[in-house]
Amino acid sequence: MRKVTHQVIHEKLAGTTFLPCVFTLRPSPSHEPPRIKWTKLWGQRGPDGMQREQSVLVAKDNIIKVKKAFQGRVTLPGYPDNRYNATLALTGLRSSDSGMYRCEVVVGINDEQDTVPLVVSVVFHYRAAHDRYALSFTEAKRVCLENSAVIATPAQLQATFDDGYDNCDAGWLSDQTVYPIQSPRPGCYGDREDSPGVRNYGSRAPDDLFDVYCYAEELKEVFHATVPEKLSLAKAPAHCHSLGGQLATAGQLYLAWQSGLDRCDPGWLADGSVRYPINQPRRNCGGGEPGVRTVYLNPNRTGFPDTTTPFDAYC
Repeated sequence: MRKVTHQVIHEKLAGTTFLPCVFTLRPSPSHEPPRIKWTKLWGQRGPDGMQREQSVLVAKDNIIKVKKAFQGRVTLPGYPDNRYNATLALTGLRSSDSGMYRCEVVVGINDEQDTVPLVVSVVFHYRAAHDRYALSFTEAKRVCLENSAVIATPAQLQATFDDGYDNCDAGWLSDQTVYPIQSPRPGCYGDREDSPGVRNYGSRAPDDLFDVYCYAEELKEVFHATVPEKLSLAKAPAHCHSLGGQLATAGQLYLAWQSGLDRCDPGWLADGSVRYPINQPRRNCGGGEPGVRTVYLNPNRTGFPDTTTPFDAYC
């Protein structure tokens, strides 16, 4: 079987991407049309060496079947005119679309595979080190930049909400403050009462104080680092440097999580926060949903840990 792997494709949230499928198969003597199947693979490999798989689309001749999770968002734009054009178009990109996409083409008894890694940018909520709702608009933009990101736009937050994001924290956006709610509950109704949707506080004075939603898209390699005695925040940067890196930012860790990084090991980041990425939820790893976990100092989910507390690090 011939296999091809493409370079990573980086795309913006809510945009459109075209994933190529390159193969050398030619029509069979019977002129039977090829069977084309697209599958998404993601997450770290398990003990069996396999990743999680999700079928995207299957096509043969004039029959194209799109799986429910991708309906309305995927097409084979060149397929109607050329049954050997298997390029996949994916619109309304979501952060959860990140992963490896495998194209399988079968002609008669011959088959080939092509794989395309896709990384979609991510929106994440950020809270100041000392308290909830403590950032002015200027400070909000600054902390996003310090964490390898920029302040998110309303459209980017809406795309994140459409992907299932649920958070009850009002945060600055590029032109206003809003927050996304999937499951309305007391204290989180905002201007939409008990309806799901993105809440809107309207334009606010720049010296008002909120959290912020940041948008990160520049993926760099992030890895977990540790020593037997663990690391204080003062020692963590030097340890990363000894390994040829530097202490990662929150934005870099969120992108690494979106690309499959999964570690149930809290580690220091450059902003003095302690976080860890979970793609496969499991007992004692911070709840039943995938996400980047944050270790807070206080029970009300505020404050970063004391800088002398020993943790691992993400470089």
